[in-house]
Amino acid sequence: MSSNFVKTYSLLFAFLACLCLFSGCSNKGKTKLEGEVTRGGEPVAIGTITFTPKAEGFRAIQTITDGKFEIPEKFGVQPGEYNVAIEGYEEIPEDDPDQVAKKAFPDYYTTVTVEPGKPIVVDVPVNE
Repeated sequence: MSSNFVKTYSLLFAFLACLCLFSGCSNKGKTKLEGEVTRGGEPVAIGTITFTPKAEGFRAIQTITDGKFEIPEKFGVQPGEYNVAIEGYEEIPEDDPDQVAKKAFPDYYTTVTVEPGKPIVVDVPVNE
């Protein structure tokens, strides 16, 4: 075999391996995450929710809008136990879009069990 032949197929193999890695082949076993976040029973207007695995795995983060969030399966996580961080912000008035969002409450931390097809519901206590 010529060295050009080996180089060509080595590069092709490397390209296909990267393509597989970054196109979702590694999504096996991930689940879609969706649910709601409230504070004292009222929807959190704006915020973020972060899922960090207690064991090995990938972390996922998503925005919260009107108390709801959704993370597609492609960007989801493996089923299991997760530490969850919630950040909530006050809505920015439409007449002052340059205003910086202010925290609505201190960051809240809890744990959840992620199960396929089961929505995640988190209620941030008002005294937090």
